[in-house]
Amino acid sequence: MGGCSYQLEEVAPPEDLIPRDSFQLALLDMMLLEGFIKTKHSNVHDFHQIMLKSAMPIFDKYKVDSARYASSMDYYSHHQEMLKEMYQVVQDSITLWSVNKLVAPGDSLVIQ
Repeated sequence: MGGCSYQLEEVAPPEDLIPRDSFQLALLDMMLLEGFIKTKHSNVHDFHQIMLKSAMPIFDKYKVDSARYASSMDYYSHHQEMLKEMYQVVQDSITLWSVNKLVAPGDSLVIQ
């Protein structure tokens, strides 16, 4: 019996690929938006519709449209290590932002 191995097919970058650093910033904004909307709207249909409308200012900020964002996400999704690294940076950024909001100047905080 042979072993099973799952490997994503190689996907060429789209011509209008959002550069990694810009995509990572847009991803951060999208994750913050998604988290906020999820706290307000638990209905999946409502969430999806609101997310689509609410993402437009983010797309405008990064001078992309939803199709370019989606094709870039598809590309990065096929390069999982790269996407994993981006998500880690985004998560770290959110964590640091949260800590900075919680800790008053002069407070001591030890993270181990």
